[in-house]
Amino acid sequence: MLTKEDLYTIEELAKEKRRVLELGMGPLGDNLFKVIRTLGIQLIQIPFLNEGEESDNPLAALYLSSKEDDGYSICYIGLNTTDFWDKQIFALAHELYHHFESSDPFVLCRGLDHSSDIRELKANRFAAEFLLPTEKLVHEVKEKNKGNQDLKGWTTNALLRLIAEIHCDYRLPFKAIVRRLQEVGAISKTVLEDLLKIDARDHEGIYYALGSNINSKAFQQLNTKTNLFGVEGENLGKLIENYEEGKVSLSELSDDLNLFGKSLEDYKLMEEADLDDDDDLALLFKEEED
Repeated sequence: MLTKEDLYTIEELAKEKRRVLELGMGPLGDNLFKVIRTLGIQLIQIPFLNEGEESDNPLAALYLSSKEDDGYSICYIGLNTTDFWDKQIFALAHELYHHFESSDPFVLCRGLDHSSDIRELKANRFAAEFLLPTEKLVHEVKEKNKGNQDLKGWTTNALLRLIAEIHCDYRLPFKAIVRRLQEVGAISKTVLEDLLKIDARDHEGIYYALGSNINSKAFQQLNTKTNLFGVEGENLGKLIENYEEGKVSLSELSDDLNLFGKSLEDYKLMEEADLDDDDDLALLFKEEED
């Protein structure tokens, strides 16, 4: 559904953001979390429960931008950690497109593999391009294929080994890599369809065996559901900064910290509270007693 103009615009956007963020054109993978911090986005990791393990419309992530009365904006990404690690990375890159391009303050992303929404398709393409730039993918193919971009004649086993190497290096999910290979003309539509029939998560399958032997540690991590809950320490620090700058009250800060299993005492804020916060503290203690 994306036009050639759409594809060109997205590719240029991904290049521009990599250049501005000084990321170069190499593998990004796990460093995407550092990018999120650099952009000042608050990452919240939550194990959302989807309707059944085989749901066709699982919640992958959400993006929220909140603008305060004083013009101060806070951006959040909520990441579903019940998904596999490689899909979490892809979902983060997907949400970055909404951060860069969307005027909508709230975007809920479901079923990234099957979405037909034009905005979601653009975000998916950006994620794939941002994590694995076209020129780098073409280089990887040509390097393995004696300078040729077309992988015609390669056996399924050879294709799967190449995909597994890219999977471990660039952290894209299996299906995303297969689609990228077809997008750059390395494989035909028929080969694409055949590869997409493979269950890349099957521990007894050929792809899982190949990936585990290429880079066991990285491959196992990418195929793990983390189920993490909480935020990074730096982001919790931002909540405290908001209180110190008068953007939120002490009781509001306490509520926010409680969401992530933390308390005011963890940050010694009970001892340092100003006398001006007496009313706030009284209300806080009253709520705890209730």
